[in-house]
Amino acid sequence: MRRTRRDWLTLGETLLRDEGEQALTLERLCREMRLTRGSFYHHFGGTEAYRQALLHGWQERLTEEVILELPAERGGTDLLALLGQRVARLDHRLDLAFRAWSLRDEGVRAVMEAVDARRIALLTELHAHLGHERPEDLARLDYASFVGMQALGWLPQDLLLQRLQSQATGLLAQEIVTGGGEGAAVSPHALPDGPLPR
Repeated sequence: MRRTRRDWLTLGETLLRDEGEQALTLERLCREMRLTRGSFYHHFGGTEAYRQALLHGWQERLTEEVILELPAERGGTDLLALLGQRVARLDHRLDLAFRAWSLRDEGVRAVMEAVDARRIALLTELHAHLGHERPEDLARLDYASFVGMQALGWLPQDLLLQRLQSQATGLLAQEIVTGGGEGAAVSPHALPDGPLPR
């Protein structure tokens, strides 16, 4: 069976997800594909080009394509919920594998930082369209919550977690608007109704 460039990249993603970047050796890739180095070089020219293709593919599919799926009109509270639905369907183990790789490789770290900045910028834009006075603060809170839940294996989010995160973000937005500073208490009467997860 003829193997394509995409087949090589899919294998690399699988190895990265399951075993980490140390599995991405040319010998291992060729053995798993049951092909020669010549086939690999035909598609990528070298291991650095392969690495860059892996990084670019991850960046495109798990960030840029998600953003492009959103409606061009950025208004409305439903857009954050729609983004949450799109994000819940992502390959979170692969995302975490790239983040782990970035801790040990400066080149991967640079791409990871660009991805994080792109995602936070989108969240900032969405919060700004909702009229929040400090949209970047809310975006950073949202993103930190996402990365934390991803690391804990709590994604795809269940409905209670989604609602809890929305409530927490809403409370922060209210605190900002009402002028509550650092250490200011939030009235228990401001808490939303409904049960929280145990």
